[in-house]
Amino acid sequence: MLTVADIMTVDVFTIRSSAKVTQAIALMQKENVRSLIVEKAVAGGAYGLITERDIVYKVTAKAGDPNSVMVCEIMKSACVPVEPELTLTSVARRLARAGVQRAPVVKNGELIGIVSATDIIMNSNIQSVDLPKDWSQQVEAALRHRRLCWGEACDLNKESEVGREILRELQPNA
Repeated sequence: MLTVADIMTVDVFTIRSSAKVTQAIALMQKENVRSLIVEKAVAGGAYGLITERDIVYKVTAKAGDPNSVMVCEIMKSACVPVEPELTLTSVARRLARAGVQRAPVVKNGELIGIVSATDIIMNSNIQSVDLPKDWSQQVEAALRHRRLCWGEACDLNKESEVGREILRELQPNA
């Protein structure tokens, strides 16, 4: 079973809470990341998080000056840290309860990574499904036939039968 340690990103970029938003933007652009962990303000304190959304929604959308706004003014404070040994289900529940998409991974009080909802999805053990090349055409034909003819008395050709089969797959309780 996969754990947070198996899927987390270990290259974590941090910023001080007293930094200006322009510094956060510059670091995000340089490292091509969508969020930064905000360093603990005091020993034993909590990590924070600043995301691209925080910047866009709380500064740009309000015509704020990123040169005069500090990271601590717009960051999500007191992030919900997660432990590296948590299962994907456990970390997903913790993210859901907190209403966040990412969390710092902390071991013995030290930051060792970051995990996100995207990490969970991209590493979930789901077998891929190969769709037929003409999948969209089959669905369109199935939907068209459902509107035009769906009774047992209908004269069904091969295309209609394919349409019925696809609709049964799409509507398993029908």
